[in-house]
Amino acid sequence: MEMIDDLPVSLLISSRNRPQLLLDAVRSVLEGTRAPDEIIVVDQSDVPNEEMAALQVPKSVTLRYIKSDTAGLSRSRNIAFGHATHPVIVVIDDDCIVDKDWFEAIVRALVAAGPKAVITGRVIAGEAEEQGAFAPSLHTSEKPATFSGRTTTDPLATFNFALRAATHAEIGPFDTRIGPGTRFPSAEDNDYGYRLLRADYTIVFEPGALVRHRSWRTEADYVALRYAYGRGQGAYYGKYLAQRDWYMLWKLVHALKRRGRTMLGGGRFRVRGELAWIAGWAAGMTDWFLHPGSRPSRRREDQRE
Repeated sequence: MEMIDDLPVSLLISSRNRPQLLLDAVRSVLEGTRAPDEIIVVDQSDVPNEEMAALQVPKSVTLRYIKSDTAGLSRSRNIAFGHATHPVIVVIDDDCIVDKDWFEAIVRALVAAGPKAVITGRVIAGEAEEQGAFAPSLHTSEKPATFSGRTTTDPLATFNFALRAATHAEIGPFDTRIGPGTRFPSAEDNDYGYRLLRADYTIVFEPGALVRHRSWRTEADYVALRYAYGRGQGAYYGKYLAQRDWYMLWKLVHALKRRGRTMLGGGRFRVRGELAWIAGWAAGMTDWFLHPGSRPSRRREDQRE
């Protein structure tokens, strides 16, 4: 396949103990109207994914399967970025299915946005894979948007994300103290987006870059997942409040307003989830200040954004 605007592109995917989801994600990329020049898979699974390692790809695509004994999504992302060889990088998660035109849409959006921008795309829920299954972390708007400077939301979804390699070199690696697989099991994407905005980058939301976040989690997972998301957010807020970035207090006011609106508009199930988020946030913030995130956990946890 021809390159988009003569730019070779690396696609990065992190995975842990979800072999079939990973295969489905990679195949959805290869079935698109355009394909990346290289695909880098970092697999932290207990058992190597032999089918993934041996997957047949077009001659124009290089597949690099990296089995890693590390733990944590941020650490996995950093390994993948370290192996990327091309000037443009796109990122998805292993439980995403990309639209046919997704790859071309996100790369063209990055080119159009200029060197001081990154792209994040639209995320909708896939069909429920069992009764009551759901997908978290959706970004469903159909309207393009641009974010810069101080924002009260965290617009970056790093599982539908494009940036230049030079941008990553400037901003640096993901913070391995936070994110799934650590004791603060979320918000690595929020942290990275905030660092981009503080470095005067623009985050562009491109709804044409569409992925479906697979609905494989069940209702039984919901409250625990909301707690985990809140705990990671608490550490994220604590990280910047410890640096005396008082704007995080204003962000907290808006985050609590969003929790309140969700509770008012939802049933008992939603209320339990939002209360769990608030409890997780308080626990994460407290833990960060009592034991600053200087000891990245080596525990392996399956919760992913």
